[in-house]
Amino acid sequence: MSTMDKIKELISLMNANDLSEIEIQEDTLRIKVKKTNGGFQPAFLPSVPSGSLPAPVGSVQHPLLKKDNLKEITSPMVGTFYRAATPGAEPHVGVGDVLDPDTVVCVIEAMKIINEIKAEVTGKVVEVLVEDGMPVEFGQPLFRVQPTVSGG
Repeated sequence: MSTMDKIKELISLMNANDLSEIEIQEDTLRIKVKKTNGGFQPAFLPSVPSGSLPAPVGSVQHPLLKKDNLKEITSPMVGTFYRAATPGAEPHVGVGDVLDPDTVVCVIEAMKIINEIKAEVTGKVVEVLVEDGMPVEFGQPLFRVQPTVSGG
């Protein structure tokens, strides 16, 4: 079976079973297919771990924002990212919202436990980097924040 046939079969399996992501490994070939808002995204991954983390996917830097001035709120754990505490509720924060260190910005479900994640920074949300319901890794950036400078 060719690699393209394997990818097509994985896509069919994903559609039939309502999956958003699937990964297989055979000998030296590892294929990961992830469904995003834009459709399917096949990725060919080396079977040998590289030891480095990949850059965040789907993150686009706004041209007027200087990246070095922004702070990132990162995930303190592995789990599933949710912008709101319950389905259908308003997101905790969105782009343009002003944060203080105690502001709850999202929740992460890990092992059936809902964990509130606080901003731990003062500033304004300029970018939400993760889609609702997506899995996140430890240390993965979730939000970008423009810090506010306190006057004195």
